[in-house]
Amino acid sequence: MIAHVSTWVLPVSGTPIRDGAVVVAGGRIAAVGPAAEVLTGFTGMICDHGEGAILPGLVNCHVHLEFSALAGKVPPQARWEDWLEATLSAYGALSPAEVEAGIGFGVEALRQSGAILVGEVTNTGASWPLLTTGPMAYHLFYECLGFDLVEPFDLPDKFPWFGRPEVAAAAWVSAAAHAPYSVSAALFRAVAAWNAARRGPQTVHLAESQTEIDFLARGDGFFEGLLKRRGRWVADFQPPGAGAAAYLQGLEFLGPRTLAVHGTQLNAADCGRLAETRTWLALCPRANRYTGAGAPPVADLLKAGVNLALGTDSLAGNWDLNLFGEMLWLHENFPAWPGELWLRLGTLNGALALGRDYEFGSLEPGKQAALGFIPLNGGQDFWGELYTQGAAGKWRWLG
Repeated sequence: MIAHVSTWVLPVSGTPIRDGAVVVAGGRIAAVGPAAEVLTGFTGMICDHGEGAILPGLVNCHVHLEFSALAGKVPPQARWEDWLEATLSAYGALSPAEVEAGIGFGVEALRQSGAILVGEVTNTGASWPLLTTGPMAYHLFYECLGFDLVEPFDLPDKFPWFGRPEVAAAAWVSAAAHAPYSVSAALFRAVAAWNAARRGPQTVHLAESQTEIDFLARGDGFFEGLLKRRGRWVADFQPPGAGAAAYLQGLEFLGPRTLAVHGTQLNAADCGRLAETRTWLALCPRANRYTGAGAPPVADLLKAGVNLALGTDSLAGNWDLNLFGEMLWLHENFPAWPGELWLRLGTLNGALALGRDYEFGSLEPGKQAALGFIPLNGGQDFWGELYTQGAAGKWRWLG
């Protein structure tokens, strides 16, 4: 048994503990509390980490590891459409070896920044082997696109990957719908049916750009051109004439097993729909700045009671994959909200969204001993210093 001691222990599921301790035995948390209580009669090894905070490993709910090889190759953009075009072009120029090497780089970057559980979105399955042998837990979302798949079908009929025996036997694999502008109603239903049969989570990019909202209202513009160039356009397409959240609610795609992502263009009614259906939303605010998508309506989402988690998106659309950077941005831009809220979004809420809260997301007896330490100097803004130190790469794994 090993007791990790620090000036602060942040269980997330409870209030911060001054001069706290976390006892670990057999890879699991055995006890959490004030050191004076936890260490009474303790005969194991004591590791005093000094001034700083012990906290659970982070849960990054939304990444695209297959874009990691594009780090530094797609600059920040003022317009989301320009970012998308640049990313598609740059990704198409990568070799399979470059993609694989980039995935390995991304996995290491996530781990070094404190991630213990990641929601990975893949278009090819290339990241799956590296995740199964890597240092983090994961949930793999295999992303489906098919605006022109308008007739009802079973998912494996159009996407053979889902018919593979190893996929059928995998515990942490789901189908994902890319976005309302790239997925037909029939494909949304096929994705939902496949996931429902396995009782697994599902994910979708939702209201990421104003262009998406305009397309759902009018059925023309940027996405009409993009779909035509890619041979996916449907000549008799009739736009739903509704917002993104209303459209997916009508398809019965929203719900507590659905993890929507981005949401920069959600209005008050959309926030109400997400709250009503208990749909999760993964915020990626720095990625939204990088791509020119805008900023999520965080205050409206919180006031509506929407379930929120955090992600970093990809190295084609963010400066790094460090989730503390998202927490710091939120802390700085929404100072009226409790500072500890952003840590919860990046830990326990993420674990809940991915259905793994029984293992990860907080420091509680019985959970995996996935904990780390961040040194602090005792400044007045405790949470600001924590997120700044974390964003600067000061995370250190314990054990």
